[in-house]
Amino acid sequence: MLTVLAFVVTIVIIVAFHEWGHFLAMRAFGVRVLTFSVGFGPKLLNFTDKKGTLWTISAVPLGGYVKPLDAREDETAEGHPGEFSSKPAWQRVITYAAGPVFNFILALLIYWTLLASYGQSGMRAVIGPVAPETAAEQAGFRPGDQIQAVGDVALEGWRPFYNEMILHLGEEEPLAVSVVDARGEEQVRQLDIGLWSADPESPPLQTLGINQAVVIGQVVEDSAAERAGLQAGDLVLTLDGMPVNDWAMWQETIMSSAGQVLGLTVIRNGEQVTLSVIPEEMTREGQTFGRIGVAAGGIYRQEFSLFSAMPEAGDRFVEQVEVILSSLAKLVTGKLSLDNLGGPITIAQVAGESASVGLASFLALLAYLSITLGVINLLPVPMLDGGWIFFGIIEMIRGRSLPERFLLAAQGVGLTLVVSFMLLAIYNDLVKQFS
Repeated sequence: MLTVLAFVVTIVIIVAFHEWGHFLAMRAFGVRVLTFSVGFGPKLLNFTDKKGTLWTISAVPLGGYVKPLDAREDETAEGHPGEFSSKPAWQRVITYAAGPVFNFILALLIYWTLLASYGQSGMRAVIGPVAPETAAEQAGFRPGDQIQAVGDVALEGWRPFYNEMILHLGEEEPLAVSVVDARGEEQVRQLDIGLWSADPESPPLQTLGINQAVVIGQVVEDSAAERAGLQAGDLVLTLDGMPVNDWAMWQETIMSSAGQVLGLTVIRNGEQVTLSVIPEEMTREGQTFGRIGVAAGGIYRQEFSLFSAMPEAGDRFVEQVEVILSSLAKLVTGKLSLDNLGGPITIAQVAGESASVGLASFLALLAYLSITLGVINLLPVPMLDGGWIFFGIIEMIRGRSLPERFLLAAQGVGLTLVVSFMLLAIYNDLVKQFS
């Protein structure tokens, strides 16, 4: 139920903002708007405002539209001052562009709100145990390596590192990953991401053999951890003889081992240190579990004021646009398989997962999808806003309208392309569900 609700809310918000942009531009240029619809199919809710616009929410939340008075669809509208197609080309170009622009504005507002309210935090990109016989091992990664840059792009944290990998998907050349190793020396690792490029939906770090490091933060005074000799900054390699691949695994092992002696290997100042720890038995709400008294380390956090959050929101926006454009370019050039194209089922699942994590996660996804909708609509494909913008610019250069026969033919080609990609995306969704 959460998945369906999150999907509907996501689509309604980003589509409504998109169409609102078109609507405001039309009203600004004196165009009579007949219908403002979110969704298609049977009307669920509707009303007509004082200017004669029918506002409606329809049953199928997979898009929306703003319908102006247009002589191309209604011959009786010819000569009407509020008719759309007779407006100057520059006004029509602005009207078509307003939808994607409003999607971008929505994303910027979300990023600005999130950064000003929550700040920005994440785990520093420190490498933990490296899986044997993987791309990471072949590149020479070692536990304790802290990623500093990919190529010339400096970064901090796993999220920007992941984004940089997306930008290089499908490329044959390995990534030049700059690190500072456990001894504090700068190194460059050449990471081949070909295996992940072949299956971009697989977990990237796991596919390449990289594990996020478990770094010890604060050690509670007179706790099991302090008695065992653990120190802040220790990087955990193994616990009870098993490699520690993430914080969840670390916690699970400790909580299930109250009173038991656990062997522990850590890296401290570039050297391996062997310890043993006995989790203390704790009881809470009838549940018994083990605890040693440490907090997670390796976390960075930035706080922003309303003013300082603005440029950071802009940076986040540009970062996502680059990722989306790069992915689209790789799909078109064949560097990424069209099998990776996702449709409404994929969007619904991701929306449900993000909503289950919390409001901030859901809003971040909403911003990303709003940017995606805006970018796709600006592509110079007939039937999309970008196609009509392109034709409008040509009309402005020529000084006269394009032939009606050409526009109808282009519209048919664009419709075929758009429907084909939508059907392919839905097919891919179904294959993933039942394979």
